[in-house]
Amino acid sequence: MSKSPAPALALPKIDLEEKSVEVRLRLKGKAAVDLMEYRQAYQALNGEAIETEPLVAHILATFIEADRGFQSWRKAAPRSRAS
Repeated sequence: MSKSPAPALALPKIDLEEKSVEVRLRLKGKAAVDLMEYRQAYQALNGEAIETEPLVAHILATFIEADRGFQSWRKAAPRSRAS
């Protein structure tokens, strides 16, 4: 029996040259374990290690972009210039 190839992650290879913002976050338990395993999967599939901060930022950005409810709200809500 041959092993089937590993499925691709939903998160594409990350461009580390993007603008970055500092975020402090402490994960515990399953979320912490899952994130470390996600880093391992990213490295295995892309051939390079990734630091936790850009990985978390990219996961969050991908989630927000895919959140249809939020995107609908965003289109309907008046634009705020808050920073």
